[in-house]
Amino acid sequence: TITQQVVKNLLLTPEKKFERKLKELVLARRLESELSKDEILGLYLNHINFGHGRYGVQEAARFYFGKDVEKLTLSEASLLAGIPQSPSHLSPRSHPEAARRRQMFVLDQLESKRALYWDDLPLEEIERARRTEALLAPAPNVGERAPEFAQIARQVLVEAVGEERAARGGFTVITTLDLPLEEAARKAVRDGLEALDQRQGKRAPLEGPRVGDKPLATLLKITKVDHPSRKVLQVGRTYDAVLLGDDVANATSVRLSIDGTLARAELASARRFNPAGLDATKFTRAGVRVRATVLSLPEGAAVETKLALGAEGAALLVDARTREVRAMVGGYEIVNGFNRATQALRQPGSSFKPIVYALGLRTRRFTPASIVIDAPGAYDNYKPGNYETWNYEGSVRLRYGLAHSINSVAVRVIDELSPPAVVDFARQLGITSPLDPTLGLALGASEVRLSELVDAYTTFAVGGRWAPLSFVQRITDASGKEVKLPTGEPARDVLTPAEAYLITSMLASVVDEGTATKAKVLARPAAGKTGTSNQARDAWFCGYTPALVAGVWVGYDDHRPLGNKESGTKSALPIWIELMRAASGKSPPEPFAMPSGVAIARIDPASGLLAYEGETEAIDEVFLEGTLPVQTALPPDVADPTTFMMEQLASP
Repeated sequence: TITQQVVKNLLLTPEKKFERKLKELVLARRLESELSKDEILGLYLNHINFGHGRYGVQEAARFYFGKDVEKLTLSEASLLAGIPQSPSHLSPRSHPEAARRRQMFVLDQLESKRALYWDDLPLEEIERARRTEALLAPAPNVGERAPEFAQIARQVLVEAVGEERAARGGFTVITTLDLPLEEAARKAVRDGLEALDQRQGKRAPLEGPRVGDKPLATLLKITKVDHPSRKVLQVGRTYDAVLLGDDVANATSVRLSIDGTLARAELASARRFNPAGLDATKFTRAGVRVRATVLSLPEGAAVETKLALGAEGAALLVDARTREVRAMVGGYEIVNGFNRATQALRQPGSSFKPIVYALGLRTRRFTPASIVIDAPGAYDNYKPGNYETWNYEGSVRLRYGLAHSINSVAVRVIDELSPPAVVDFARQLGITSPLDPTLGLALGASEVRLSELVDAYTTFAVGGRWAPLSFVQRITDASGKEVKLPTGEPARDVLTPAEAYLITSMLASVVDEGTATKAKVLARPAAGKTGTSNQARDAWFCGYTPALVAGVWVGYDDHRPLGNKESGTKSALPIWIELMRAASGKSPPEPFAMPSGVAIARIDPASGLLAYEGETEAIDEVFLEGTLPVQTALPPDVADPTTFMMEQLASP
């Protein structure tokens, strides 16, 4: 098995295909004919993942204990040996209790097989390792505080020099990270998720359903569970569970039932949901239904889990002028693994609408003053409703439709432009995720990555020129020589500066009068869009000032609804505000600069036509030159509307 893993890790890809498995078997036999078991084990131990972006026992020994691997004690070595089964869930830094239990399992195995392999290892030394706590060295600075950047830095290094050269080390990778902003972004995400926990009842004490004065769990007789086959449970997977109450033998943990299988969870791993530090007897009542992530499956004992009660989140902050990413948060916890900011595919909801409207402006088929009907449309098997109400407002201007996130308006616009044209335009804006060319695309039905959407919004912010986001500034080798960075797609002009300014102006209305008015607390010009997918499974806000672009996503990894009354406005926007507040600091507000090619006209807000003389309700609107209305709105006191309109058409 170890030989096959060496072949898979060093010579093949991890894809699950029959052809790859066949190659793995052939190469494994060939490898065993050329190398000894010890040599193969050496390759394995020097490449295996020990979590936090650390690969190989030497790097793991230095990271966790600050010493070379040959200087490890048996207690330290056994702690390391337990990590590879599930590096993200058995790290002694982030999950010390689970790591300690796994260490005891390793030492038990060592003792049981000692007579076969290590008969010169005294039993007293194994027992001493059980009693001795393996003290961790202080965590390295940036790698622990910005693991998402460390992970991407390694990926860029491998792309630049290859896996073999990168593994030999000696390179210096300079990233675009601003560590204080990274910490501010992480705090904003955590504060926002904890506020969501509080609103949705995810904070201890957890109250389970009761009938009269008895817990439901007691009435259902689920306080005792058996141990059926655990083949259905997998380490790292999250399952529905029922809390059975406190663990009588250990007041620091709670007992759960996962479909009849007994499990336990340490309260130390649930600090997010137990800020008051309640003990197990007060943490919950029996019968509460929760979600739990399996950490390990010890033989003959309860399954070790971690409570997974709350939603996850991600954030990305970009310097608009350089497109350098200054802060990136991939989840609530600081772990090196799944980065939701760059890897998670989620439905963007209405935060995708600006892409549709921007294409409408570019084609000249629409202006911010275009009148679009907010009413049910005659579409085959598709009946979009508005998010907060099924009421319709009739004729509305395009700007108003975007500011108030009216779904029927977005669907009419994409129907006019054609969904395939919108898909092509989204590709030009850097969105590479699969997009379904249907009317639902206008409402964010197709999944995208947060990093893709932020890059598209950055294109709006900088005047219409697209370029890929940048995470690494430069790389040097051990001699100080600069390494050529991987080349991505070349920059391209997607919109003219005037077109980009118009969509920015419309997105500013979302903040000024629409679904994101909370952002006015920043007291600086800002533009952006909220997004909420069906049943509030995803909440978004992407927005920008002239200098900074940021995006926030909130949701459950398993696509559960966020809860009653949650939305992009309520769940994601507050995180964005706090992030932008920290990033903007005390810098003076600056306006969005109006480029050439933009014209301003006074219009009648009801019709979108030019305002009639003396109209008190008239407003200023921006247009691309050559797209201004040619007709004047009808004054309310005109006796003969037909004659008035003919005179307007005849006037120069």
